Amino acid sequence: MKRNKVTLNDIAREAGVSAMTVSRAIRGLPGVNKDIQKKITDLAVSMGYIPNRSLGDTTREQTSMTVGVVLPYLGNTIFSTILENIELVLSSYGYRTLLCCTFNNIIREFHDISALLERQVDGIIWAPLELNGSLSAAQIIQKQHCPLVFVDRTIPDCKTDAVLVDDFVGSLTLTRHLMDQGITKIAYVGPVQHSYVEEERRNGYLKAFEERGLSPRAEWMIKVKTETSHPEIEAISRILQCQDRPDGIFCFNDTLTIGSEMELLNRGIKIPDDMALVGFSGTSEMQIARIPITGVFQDGPQLGKTAAEFLLKRMINRKIRLQPEVRIIKTRLETRQSSLRNNAAL
Repeated sequence: MKRNKVTLNDIAREAGVSAMTVSRAIRGLPGVNKDIQKKITDLAVSMGYIPNRSLGDTTREQTSMTVGVVLPYLGNTIFSTILENIELVLSSYGYRTLLCCTFNNIIREFHDISALLERQVDGIIWAPLELNGSLSAAQIIQKQHCPLVFVDRTIPDCKTDAVLVDDFVGSLTLTRHLMDQGITKIAYVGPVQHSYVEEERRNGYLKAFEERGLSPRAEWMIKVKTETSHPEIEAISRILQCQDRPDGIFCFNDTLTIGSEMELLNRGIKIPDDMALVGFSGTSEMQIARIPITGVFQDGPQLGKTAAEFLLKRMINRKIRLQPEVRIIKTRLETRQSSLRNNAAL
């Protein structure tokens, strides 16, 4: 359905200020209280305001009406869900999205970011691969004064908007759940990349051990190259070779979790009797797996929509200097057959 054009007067009436104040706020001119400026910007986005290009950044003749979205891979459907909802919001404002999939390759990620900047996209939504390795690309984006929003992952040293889930608490809750089932020899399977999300999930896992006065053995900490074919085969092989064999597995994401279930079953390992299994993201594949898998659900639609809304606020006019905003979206535990022992109730 075609969106009715929202004017400065419409925003002014809603905000209870003059149209001149709205104009100055959207153009990033001095003389407007920061709280009022934020209120006006929030209203502009929620009402569907699209700025006149003549009000835009004077360093560029016109906007490209394109936004870059940079994601690590689409094999895990949480990212395709995020992308779908980014597109849903941005397209309603007339923006087209350019997708870059880095396939967990840090060099490719840098080249993708550079290519988007060369094409003069109006903004970038990005799930960075690494805490340190991705920092240089983030700094280039900011030097170009291109609006940037992190989604699902962040780089704490880079002060910009971010939409995240509570990975630490979600991981802590998931590990506590296993321990409540009497499963205390828990292996952790994660990616080689040192990303924000990997660090938070690993720290939540470790915190659960600390709470119980326990320590995971070094051999239970399994890191695999997720960009390779079937990394779960290597992970399960290493787990089954442990001198002190685990009785549970915590996988970093759904792709690793589902692959691990298939590999365990192929090897004749009973789930959960011989080996309990849990994962993170809670996509639909976890529920319809051969043995339904316990996981932490993260709200992909909300991640995508919020990231798009954050970016719209920045693209209204890049001269507006609002403080970076971080939105943390709560997770929830969904228990299923893969982790429930002794006929525990679902």
